[in-house]
Formats: sequence, structure tokens, C-alpha cells
Amino acid sequence: MQIIRRLVQIIAGVAVNSAFLLGQPLPSKVYQGPLKQICSPGLNCYACPYAVAACPIGSLQNFIGYGAYHFSVYIGGFLLLFGAGFGRLICGWICPFGLLQDFLHKIPTPKFKFFPPLGYLRWAALIGLVLLVPYLLGEPAYCRYICPAGALEGGIPFGIFSSQVRAMIGTMYFIKLGILVVFLAGSVLTFRFFCRTACPLGLIYGFFNRIAALGLSFNPDRCTNCGLCGEVCPVDLNPEKGEYLTGACIRCLKCRDACPQGCFQFGITKLRKNSNPATMRDCRR
Repeated sequence: MQIIRRLVQIIAGVAVNSAFLLGQPLPSKVYQGPLKQICSPGLNCYACPYAVAACPIGSLQNFIGYGAYHFSVYIGGFLLLFGAGFGRLICGWICPFGLLQDFLHKIPTPKFKFFPPLGYLRWAALIGLVLLVPYLLGEPAYCRYICPAGALEGGIPFGIFSSQVRAMIGTMYFIKLGILVVFLAGSVLTFRFFCRTACPLGLIYGFFNRIAALGLSFNPDRCTNCGLCGEVCPVDLNPEKGEYLTGACIRCLKCRDACPQGCFQFGITKLRKNSNPATMRDCRR
């Protein structure tokens, strides 16, 4: 399953950044084709010269800051649709920046456990930079000051290939590059460091993990409490205790692949039994 997941990640990453196939040979301007009217499910910068779709977080800030009603039914419906349909499966299978972090974490270096209190920074990013600052000041603060995907996919290519952008480069440009370096280096040392500390999109999708139509279910009757699912979980969860339903699970399915008893199933969760932790028996008995 991990090979299939990796292939899907690569195909999805190329698909949402395929403007080079649509008449944009050099990354010197923002692609403005008709697909830019829709959003990519994952975090992928609108300003990436090869991006063929918009970013849902960037679009959300734009409507909050500049829209007549400070809200978009389209963006709200988009996040609701993908959240209720897939939850954080989007993070584990579709998001291009998630794929990049997966590759970075494979670099052979010492690895460190994630420090859980850092996870609260995502709330500050979502509430403060994505919602409040755009509403109060009309400024897309998250995209402008934090988002490493924007620095990597938009800032660096334009800094190299666009003389107009190079002429405007100032202190903030280098601050954003510094933030990018921190997140990339962090992802080498800690699995998906950016996702777990500063990604508001993953936080939003995580709200839906318990009810997402496509996801994991667990059969506690088969569980022998061997602990293998927890050992292979890259985000340090204990899936056999129901933590696969929390917002931290990215649905990588490593727990499913590692379980010798076949306790975990992947599919349409409404058709599975025991998908609600309230109905689970203690699997350690």
C-alpha cells in the first residue's frame, strides 16, 4: 500500500503543478489558466508559476480580507466537501508539500520525536493569521509571512527568473526564506514538522477525521495488543487505542500494513463496523 500511496502523491503533485505542459515553459510568471478558478485539495501556492489551481488557504484569506461578505460559500463548501469525504487522507496522499516532507525525512540523520505542545501553533496560525488578521487588516498574513510552500514554489522561482520580482526583493523575502529553511530542516529531523506545527489546512481537515466517509476502521476483537501499529505510526499515535480517529492521523495506512491480525480496514467507513471508538471494547483485554 505504501508504494501505491507514494505513486498517488507523486501523480497528484505533478498534476497540480503541470502548467509547464500548458504553454508555460519558464517559471517567470503566474499561470492564469481557467483551472486557477478552482482549488487544489492540498497546500499548493497559487503564485507557483506552474500551479494550475489555487490554494484553499490563500483563497480563504482573500475572501475574508477582500470579499464583500468576508466569506466564500465556495471555499467553505470546498473544505466541507473534502473534509467530510476524506479528512486528513488529503494530507497523507495528495498534498505536494506533504510529499516533499516525506522525502526530506528519509535523509539519513538523527531523528527526533515531535514535541506535542508545538502542535498548538497551528491554532495560532489558523485563528490569528488565516482568519483574524485578514478580517481586521485586509492582509493575507499567513501567505505573506509564514507559508513555506509559497516561498519555495513562488518566491524562489520568481527570484531567479523574474527581473521585476528581483527588483522588489527586500528584508521580508529573506525572512520567508529563513522560515522555509527552518521548516525544511525540521522535516528532516522530525516527521512532517511543518504539518504538525504550522499548517492550518491540515488542522481543518483533521476536524473531520472522525466522520470522513473514506478512512480507517478498527476491529478490536482481533487485536492482540502487540503494539506494532503504534511502533510504525509516523505521527506517534496509538492506533489500537482509537487515536487513528484524532486529527493528527494522516491516513498513511502504515498501521494497517503492519497489523498481523488485520485489525484495520481502509474504505468507506459508514459501511464498516466498530468505526466509532464509543463502540470499541478495550483492545488490551
